[in-house]
Amino acid sequence: MSSIRLLRNEAARAVLSPLTGGRASAHIRPTIAAIYITQFCNSRCTMCDFWKNDHDPRELTSEQWGVVFSRLKAFGVDFVGVNASGEMFTRPDVFEILGHLRALNMDFGVNSNGTLFTPPKAKRLAALKPRAVTIGLDGVGDAAYLATRGLKNGFTKISRHIDNLQREGIHNIGVGTVLMEQNLYEWVELARFALEKKLAGVRYTAHHDAYFTPDAAAHESRYADPDFLAVVEREIEKLIELKRKTGIVKNSEAYLRQVTAFYRNPTSYFPVPCLQGSNRIEIDIYGNVTLCSFMTEPLGNLAHQEMEEIWNSEPHRKAREDAFQGNCPKCFLSCYAEENLRLSARGFLPTLGNSLRRANLLLVSRT
Repeated sequence: MSSIRLLRNEAARAVLSPLTGGRASAHIRPTIAAIYITQFCNSRCTMCDFWKNDHDPRELTSEQWGVVFSRLKAFGVDFVGVNASGEMFTRPDVFEILGHLRALNMDFGVNSNGTLFTPPKAKRLAALKPRAVTIGLDGVGDAAYLATRGLKNGFTKISRHIDNLQREGIHNIGVGTVLMEQNLYEWVELARFALEKKLAGVRYTAHHDAYFTPDAAAHESRYADPDFLAVVEREIEKLIELKRKTGIVKNSEAYLRQVTAFYRNPTSYFPVPCLQGSNRIEIDIYGNVTLCSFMTEPLGNLAHQEMEEIWNSEPHRKAREDAFQGNCPKCFLSCYAEENLRLSARGFLPTLGNSLRRANLLLVSRT
């Protein structure tokens, strides 16, 4: 029943939102949530500062996450994307947290850097039947991994760990990567690696300083350099060609073609209307419900409140309206921009193939 509700709501949103300028989405309850269970990381990525965070003793416990999941399910959420502002599998109780989702018969996907999928952990994860596993990877080969993620022999380890997952029967494994200057010539190589490994695909995200390094001085000027942009445009066209030939690139062409313009002038793009607030629910490591990774002001706390109360509150309603009207920070994160393109009148047809693949993911039986 939950899968039917999930598909019904998401299909209605995908069809009605483009027809109504996004207004219909406000009347369709979110059936998807994204949670962040830790800020601690075991990598040393060059594109972000997340790994500088220590363990936070205020992070929700496994038992508290169980309460959060129960409240999400009561609200109507059927799919949870489990993430971290770091690496989720550094938590010793991560499998207990995921076990709460399985006990509630809620589907979930995980987002990891893949460094900790030893054979025993791969086996434990497979037993919980995740719908999808996304591994963060920004280059092919140990030298590229060291340059982007800061760990020696990292690529060799990740490749071996992907094998561990596949041997345990997890096959919907994808790669998530950031389109940045440090890995400019690795974008196509990553797609080829995914093809060779028989992975589900690669999803690319435009680099955004305000998200990855919020405390650092902005350096978009390097991204706006004409010589750099000329190479970006060539590499993007290669990705589009691979997408058409193999389907391994999971971004829409509409998104990929916008990346160069965004790097040229980061303030030139904004997804008005932004439907992030009504499209899904986002929860931080403390159980706070926030609108997105940029609008992080707590709108309520699921460890202490029902989602129904938070959803109907004035703060959450106003945050959704502000996002819809563009009264919030500008962003170009893939997980938001792609969704806004998919649910917009101008982006509906160009992203239709991605919408159909998304529907197929919701329909397929659990791995």
